[in-house]
Amino acid sequence: MRRYRSLAALLLVVLAGCSTPGAFFGAVDGPVFTPHTLGDGNHALVYLYRPQSQWADQELEAPALFLNHELIGSLPSNGYLVLEFDSARYQLEMRRPLLGSYWTLLADGPLDFTQIASFTLEAEAGGIYYLRYDELNPPPQSAAAVNASDGPLQLVSATLGQREIASTREVQPFARINASGEQERPQRGFWRGVGQALDKVGI
Repeated sequence: MRRYRSLAALLLVVLAGCSTPGAFFGAVDGPVFTPHTLGDGNHALVYLYRPQSQWADQELEAPALFLNHELIGSLPSNGYLVLEFDSARYQLEMRRPLLGSYWTLLADGPLDFTQIASFTLEAEAGGIYYLRYDELNPPPQSAAAVNASDGPLQLVSATLGQREIASTREVQPFARINASGEQERPQRGFWRGVGQALDKVGI
């Protein structure tokens, strides 16, 4: 019995150390959804949300969004992420962890077994995009955008996205993603803003 308890304790440590616990361990307790305002007209606004379901509520580990094999954020049941993208093309991936790891070292190979969905998003300046993730209930046929989906990850219309995301809760603070798919540090964003302001006044 002690051996089993030790193994269970070790498993919980592994899960906590790499991946994000799913809704089985507790519902998302972030703020209720509020619309985000774009910082400027040079970026695109991307919402990634997950409608609540009994299936998602029973997850031990939450799936996560990756860009260029970099972890951006997890998405438990009834949660949403809000991101600002540079105007560019992005390869989005949803991955489900196994034993606390996303195993990205195996990405793009024959043993890449954690990838759930992947497709390319063309983010245009000033655009607003709603990405819906649901493994059981696909969106209505008319609500899904053509050639912008893969399995449970769907680019849906603003009408559907706005209606469904309203009841979700924020998983993590807003993040800005540069054209390489990396999260931009606040300091870098500050100095880039200073540079743009100086350019406008001719300095």
